[in-house]
Amino acid sequence: MFELDHVVYFTKKTPAEIAREVTVEGIHPVEGGQHLQWGTYNALLYTQNSYIEYLSVEDEEITKNSTHPLTRQLLNDLQFREGFGSVCLRSDNLEEQNRYFQKLGYKTSGLIESERKTKNGDIRKWKMLFIEHKIDKKLPYPFFIQWEQSKEERFQSLHQDGTLTEANESLSIQKCIFHVQDVNRKMTHWSRLLSLPIKGNHLKLGNTVFEFKESNDSVERLQSIEIAKGYEA
Repeated sequence: MFELDHVVYFTKKTPAEIAREVTVEGIHPVEGGQHLQWGTYNALLYTQNSYIEYLSVEDEEITKNSTHPLTRQLLNDLQFREGFGSVCLRSDNLEEQNRYFQKLGYKTSGLIESERKTKNGDIRKWKMLFIEHKIDKKLPYPFFIQWEQSKEERFQSLHQDGTLTEANESLSIQKCIFHVQDVNRKMTHWSRLLSLPIKGNHLKLGNTVFEFKESNDSVERLQSIEIAKGYEA
């Protein structure tokens, strides 16, 4: 079963501004680092097993020339809104997931080698996988990540650099709420993609719940998340 790795919030603010101004349950995000090949940088707010990524443009020329699906959506969304843009799900075997999605008939990006330079100069690496779709105001499919380090190694390094504290680990993202124009149609697509049963207007992942609500808004996106102390599997 997939787990939520992180949610992505598109913003025009710098990571330093986010770290100063944003507070979630009394906790501030920290400056994350730079994606030098995409011209973006981020701030991060971790919970016990997932996090919020506040993503913004650092070098507009590099970002505009990038073909990376997430940077293309970032530029698209910032034309009309700041806010949650996408969700990323964690996998231990993206090669296998890629084959599965292709068997279902989806076109994919193939595995994308990725890295981020942290504020203290360390390099963190991972692989990403995207379902190809038109980037517009319709709800984008989730994308997928496989970290180079094990979960234990990654969280140890996050503890060491101060990104993850005991206060962060007391929190969890318990629900992601999506606003869409056709709940049944969207849930059917996501249920098939993620191999998850539909329960009312919910899909239950390993560490959170996706809830779909009907909306007449022209923009379909992740609208809000619920963060609380404790953990509900």
